[in-house]
Amino acid sequence: MGRSRFMRRPRNLSIQETEEMLEKETNNGKDLTLLSAVNAIITLAEDSELKPLFFKRAHSYIKFLAEREGITDIQAVLLSVFVETSAGGMVSDLSDIARYLACNNVEILQHKEEVEALVKRGMLRQKRNNMSGNVNYVASQAMLDSLTKNEPYHQKTYKNSTGIEFFQHFYDITHMRYEGDMSTDIMIEEVERLIAENPQLPYVKALNSTKLSIMEKVVLTHMCRHLVLSGTDIVPMDHLTFLFDDTHDRFDFFRAMSEGDTRLFSGGWIENAFSDGFTEKDEFQLTTKTRQAMLSDFKIRQKDYGRCEVLRAEKIATKELFFDDGVRKQIDALSELLEETHYQDICRRLKEKGLRKGFACLFYGAPGTGKTESVLQLARKTGRDIMQVNISEVKSKWVGESEKNIKAIFDRYRTVVRNSERAPILLFNEADAVIGKRQEGAARAVDKMENSIQNIILQEMESLEGIMIATTNLAQNLDAAFERRFLYKVKFDKPSSLQRSKIWQTMLPVLSEDTAVRLASLYDFSGGQIENITRKCGIESVLYGDDYITEDMIAQYCKEEVLEKQTRGKIGFV
Repeated sequence: MGRSRFMRRPRNLSIQETEEMLEKETNNGKDLTLLSAVNAIITLAEDSELKPLFFKRAHSYIKFLAEREGITDIQAVLLSVFVETSAGGMVSDLSDIARYLACNNVEILQHKEEVEALVKRGMLRQKRNNMSGNVNYVASQAMLDSLTKNEPYHQKTYKNSTGIEFFQHFYDITHMRYEGDMSTDIMIEEVERLIAENPQLPYVKALNSTKLSIMEKVVLTHMCRHLVLSGTDIVPMDHLTFLFDDTHDRFDFFRAMSEGDTRLFSGGWIENAFSDGFTEKDEFQLTTKTRQAMLSDFKIRQKDYGRCEVLRAEKIATKELFFDDGVRKQIDALSELLEETHYQDICRRLKEKGLRKGFACLFYGAPGTGKTESVLQLARKTGRDIMQVNISEVKSKWVGESEKNIKAIFDRYRTVVRNSERAPILLFNEADAVIGKRQEGAARAVDKMENSIQNIILQEMESLEGIMIATTNLAQNLDAAFERRFLYKVKFDKPSSLQRSKIWQTMLPVLSEDTAVRLASLYDFSGGQIENITRKCGIESVLYGDDYITEDMIAQYCKEEVLEKQTRGKIGFV
């Protein structure tokens, strides 16, 4: 960058003539403006070598500019030269300044801190050449505008920003870092000033309550800014590494993020994003904890990915269930295990042995055999709420939404477990659609989605801390990977004739023992089918009175329940 970038003193004038010209133009200082002071300084500074004679000749102009702008004398000189370059739409580095002043480069390098001070004030902007790595400087537009208006430059204030304005200011700061107009150090100082000037904001209060370093706060705020301003919830690595201008710092950050070796991960503020059910080491997203603790005041447009139906333990009605001895033994063992004192003791011992603490259970068998009701009664007996997953709402026609839905369900469950005195049960009822066999070589989008959902569930089961129960009618379709991850597997068979007889008597006490036995022997009903019939009887009795229910009507309901798949004659009752 040569001297042609700068205005030159007229060659036909001597130094003395130049001084006289400048003095005449400013009328002995009475009409001196900021721009005329800058003009006088750069005119006298050329080839001055910054000798005492220059400062003597330019004293009144330097003093005027320095006092009006609140800077030092040498900063006033350097600023003037950079303004001259910038006014012509050019950038310059320190060697350009040295050539203009006829100084050696080392001498100007001694004033680099003064240049950096002007950058911190916002008077100059840094321009880094990505090819050469050289740092150039240019007067900021705000600085040029203030000179034109003959007004002292005032650094931008961030005080009393709204939440949205806070993130907009943050974007402006980091965008200058992205464009190479600001060093990482100055970016950090500017972000610290932004935070310090807005202690009233809920986001700032939450941010200051963390134990994160300032650079970790910058990274976290950058990710929050993406979500708040543009709705982007996944941020790739290269959208974060630009925050570092030092190559070694950038590599260290890359390694720490890839390995999860940062308080952003250990504190639960961010996590890896996922693709096809597996975590991506170079893509990141905010955790549910961050959204709830820091961004609850913002109306972020997003789907309710973590939707579950919550059933309180105290709201579950007591119900007697009838099983064979094998199932009864397994259910009783689970009930004892999930009793809070035993559960906490088992979790502690498993942790001490380095084993997984989560309990995943599979209840499988024909429809109506008591799988779901058994979960309800387990929850009631052990005082545990149930978070029931709505499978139909998990699946979405939009690419990627189903995966986000299922991931958010586990995120929410983790949060609830951490904040609950007693871990609830996460129930995947009728889970055939999400734990079936995975499609090998899946080509269709729907098959890929199914595989992604299953991969996510498998990963979550590996790190599960809590209690998960899945029920299914189609155990033969269960993927082998799921079978290995279910610690307890309980098969529910249809009740025996003796058990059906007890169910009939329990649900319809008006039946005689002989009638109950006869119904049990004639119809191979599940408990759910018997319950359907008793509900019909209950509805009819409400509408028409108890006397309306006859044995012949019960017989008709039995025929209707089997949908003509069984052909039997009229039942005779005694």
